[in-house]
Amino acid sequence: MKKIFATFLTVFVSYIYFGGMIFNNTHLERLSQQFTLNGEVVKGYWVYANNKGDYFEVTTALNEGDFCVDDAARVVLLYTEAYEILKDEKYLFLAIEASKFVLQMQSTDGEFYNFAWRDGTINKYGVTSEKSSSWWTLRAFAALSKLSQHYNDKKVLNAVRKAYSAIKKSPPVYGDQLAMYVLGLSYYVTSTKDENAKKELMKYANELINYQWKEYKYLPGFFSVYQDRFNWNGWGNHYAEALVEAYKVLGDNRYLSVARESLDVQVPLLLSTGLIYSFGRYVKLFPELAYALECVAVPSVKLYEITKDEEYAYYSALLAAWLYGGNRLNVRMLGENGEGYDGLEYMHYNRNAGAESTICALRTSLYATKLPSNFQDLAADPVILGRNGMKVLELEAFDPGLSSVRFLSGDFGGGAALQIEGKAKLKKEILEIPEGHYFVLLSGDLKNTTVTVSSKSQAKKEISGSGIFEIGEIEVSRTINVSVSNSCLLDQLILIPQNTGITFKINDEVMTLYYDFNDGKTKIVDKALFLSREHSVFNTLIPKLKVLDGFTILDLRELFNNDGFAIPQKPGNFDNLGGIVGAYLPENEVSEGITRISGVPFEVVVNGNDNVRCNGQKIIFQQPINCTKIYVLAAANHGDYKVDFLINHKAYSVKINDWCNQPNAIEFDYRYIQSGERQYIKCGLSLYELDISNLNEELKEIILPREINVHIFGITLK
Repeated sequence: MKKIFATFLTVFVSYIYFGGMIFNNTHLERLSQQFTLNGEVVKGYWVYANNKGDYFEVTTALNEGDFCVDDAARVVLLYTEAYEILKDEKYLFLAIEASKFVLQMQSTDGEFYNFAWRDGTINKYGVTSEKSSSWWTLRAFAALSKLSQHYNDKKVLNAVRKAYSAIKKSPPVYGDQLAMYVLGLSYYVTSTKDENAKKELMKYANELINYQWKEYKYLPGFFSVYQDRFNWNGWGNHYAEALVEAYKVLGDNRYLSVARESLDVQVPLLLSTGLIYSFGRYVKLFPELAYALECVAVPSVKLYEITKDEEYAYYSALLAAWLYGGNRLNVRMLGENGEGYDGLEYMHYNRNAGAESTICALRTSLYATKLPSNFQDLAADPVILGRNGMKVLELEAFDPGLSSVRFLSGDFGGGAALQIEGKAKLKKEILEIPEGHYFVLLSGDLKNTTVTVSSKSQAKKEISGSGIFEIGEIEVSRTINVSVSNSCLLDQLILIPQNTGITFKINDEVMTLYYDFNDGKTKIVDKALFLSREHSVFNTLIPKLKVLDGFTILDLRELFNNDGFAIPQKPGNFDNLGGIVGAYLPENEVSEGITRISGVPFEVVVNGNDNVRCNGQKIIFQQPINCTKIYVLAAANHGDYKVDFLINHKAYSVKINDWCNQPNAIEFDYRYIQSGERQYIKCGLSLYELDISNLNEELKEIILPREINVHIFGITLK
């Protein structure tokens, strides 16, 4: 690992404004490093870069390598397109520089290895690196083919011809890889004018259309990795772009039509729900990633250029806005130096910025510079007023009543599922879900089971199989029930509203973009259809007090909303806010009751909820207390957080460390992970002291930080 600095002259780093958009490759070039490979000096891009606050520390991909073709090929494509779009030759130079590493990773048969270390060693045997016609070869073929359109170099031309020959012998059999091949073939035919390759392009573009999944009425337009079962992932969702590029070469309107149909369904759903990670046996909503964004934002721009239909300009602008705060959490996912952050989770974002996320974020913002200025402004300074997207309910969180159920943890949505024995009826209040008409899907493993989903109305269907099943349509209001006729495994209940979309402001005008399932069309109207409901979570507590040896211990049980101590037989969830089960501290290693830490007594709770996830909760004292110090027993998940405690409305800042970052109060040698296995890593809680001797008044109230990834297990006053 090492601290990173720019390795190239300023002339090769851009910080360029285009209307409301910025193309800034500073961070990307800071990730680059020259090294010697096969006797030639080449430039790689570090796979990972960990955020250390005021700098990024690059680090290797453990057991894989330091640099990879997957990322370097993305860089070649990005800079070649930047040369085309921005008309600046320095980007062509940067593309050529990045291509040298890719060329050196090609084997004699035309396939590519993926990973190399900075000492010049190629990883030839790792499952993510061995030579093949898989992802890295397909990406290298596409990127070098694109570069060869502008760089008439024998080495590059020979490399793409060899790659084409190798892939032709072993063409992709999965839909997502086939899309990447069609994309590469489109660039290759444009560059070489190879008539045989043009026939291949037609063959595989036609085949790619067959991967559009037709069996789901409520998810039209989605493609599948497989033709015999539905599996879609955001990071491999290159279908629309591949078909658009095939249309440019072959002129077949079917390709354009299918690409439009696909984006017309997907974009409103992704804008309203978030950048869904995958559909398979269940829906995986998180993490939201820049490379899933790129897969829909870039073809939206390309469709806008071809059709001049402003609908696609709205698509691209609102998608690119994800980078600039127009996402669920209203946080920027593109840093001031062009850092593409590594993912948006349920209630936090990953502030690391490796090569893949950075390149995909930059490619999205690069294409957004092609939009008219008012759409660039919408992307760069988004005002999102509301969303109406897919709702995913984890069935293990439903009330089973007297039904015989068993809780299972593992590879399920939310990390858990319910094993039902015999007939069962589950119930849940859903006050957070707007009333209305919804399409209902269910995920699980069922055999000849009649499933009935009811709320204001009901839908019923007999199901056999494993995966996601469409049940029907219902009117939803306040509570929802799920009944099954016999033993089965239930995972998720998925609700898709009749209209999925987003309400936003552009030029002070309120507009809504949505997909109407009844009409099968995307619509843009000049009114607010979806407005966010503000959820007030300012829980207020007047705590019971326990005085002990000059300290006052606060009883926080009524505020506790999280189970951080647990055992595998009854798992907890310290860190997985988007699911039911996560990792947790070992309940069997700690005792409930008064625990002294550095002489300070705390009331430690172990059974049931044992800590409060902070979200602005207020602690009010019945009588003001003469207090000089406040001691807090706490930990954070997913990184360290600098937060403010408001003491009598005065802010006191403290950095709460991640639970696995050198805990100094209660430490364990291991934690339990989602599966119930022990993970041997030091973790636990730390002690924090707030000196309020300068408050100059008695303590009346404490308002906890508004940071839901900070957990407080105890507060004691002195």
